[in-house]
Amino acid sequence: MRILLIEDDAMVGKAMRQGLQKAGMSVDWVTNGRAAVLALANGVYEVAVLDLGLPGQDGMEVLKHLRSGGSEIPVIIASARDTGRDAVQGLEAGADDYISKPFDLDELVARVRVQLRRRSGTGSPLLTVGTLTLDPSGRRVT
Repeated sequence: MRILLIEDDAMVGKAMRQGLQKAGMSVDWVTNGRAAVLALANGVYEVAVLDLGLPGQDGMEVLKHLRSGGSEIPVIIASARDTGRDAVQGLEAGADDYISKPFDLDELVARVRVQLRRRSGTGSPLLTVGTLTLDPSGRRVT
């Protein structure tokens, strides 16, 4: 699971990256809108976690650029902009989810996993092939 984290605050970004990595995800982290656009154009990501208050190019501009180019990558906005209006604007612009800062890292991980399940077409958090079952959240194979 390769995630693109787009967050300009060093302390917040570090905590988010560590939380996602602890959950078994590979995380690339960029700190501005221009770098995000380049990473999304050149990389293969399953989910993007996007802050709105970015230097250089605002997160909403990044999202609009992404969607106007036809990308269907799931985007979770993680922003300190916490009004209902901000969430509606983000979702209407093409985000798949919106979480307001501060938030619990476990909740962010769960939201990322939801997007990954939707993208893979499975509603179950468990992956089963024959008698083999993989539980990514519990990091168990039976």
